Amino acid sequence: MTSERVRWVMGTLCSIKAPGASLDVVTAAFEELERWDRILSVHKEESELSGLNRAAGLGPLRVSADLFVAVACALRFAELSEGLFDPTVRPVLRSGPQALGLTGWREVELDARARTIELPVQGMEFDFGGFGKGWALDRAAQILRESGVEAALLNFGGQILAVGAPNGAEGWLVHVPGAPEPIVLRDASVAVSGDSERPGHIYSPFDGRPVRRLGSAAAVCSSAVEADAWSTPLYILGRNPRFFRGRSFFEIRDNGGRL
Repeated sequence: MTSERVRWVMGTLCSIKAPGASLDVVTAAFEELERWDRILSVHKEESELSGLNRAAGLGPLRVSADLFVAVACALRFAELSEGLFDPTVRPVLRSGPQALGLTGWREVELDARARTIELPVQGMEFDFGGFGKGWALDRAAQILRESGVEAALLNFGGQILAVGAPNGAEGWLVHVPGAPEPIVLRDASVAVSGDSERPGHIYSPFDGRPVRRLGSAAAVCSSAVEADAWSTPLYILGRNPRFFRGRSFFEIRDNGGRL
């Protein structure tokens, strides 16, 4: 028996295929995705993240353990990518380079003992775009594993997370842009960033301008959050960032893109 279901979550379709798993287990995984959407969404006024953004410039805000650890992890990836991944870039997406003064991942202040987060400038915003799907995928997969699921394939708006392998196979065969043939994915994830579906939606965190480069870049990592967080830096640079340790595939034709 193969349990496969599809739901609309975080503004996109997510499918979960889990051979032998009960529908209750698959449903629990979807519910975990939806729980994180309620925490991390910038599009829901009632989300905890929206509350944090409204508190920008008002001092430290005590938050849930869930939001605190997610923000801390996002800032860690910002550091590893040397700012190519910047979860504070949202004001630039709306207003362009003139909003660069409202960005800066280094300005976000965390207090682990008090479990507070401070966005020091009014108008500053934290955004889990390019991170949140991967973060939620890893937690949904953990629900499946804890329920005894040994093989599953999760497709969250094009980002793939493979748990284990189908019976008798080395892993799941996955088509990746830039790869000469399908790759075998097992206990790993692949995320793709590019400019084709929504031209101009990826901005450089350094000059606040859209990065316009034809094609895409794919990151293959051991966790979904790593793949999600690294795919945009790969696309912006057009090559591997210094601290990237996964596999990468490029299908990029430079068209005067900005770095």
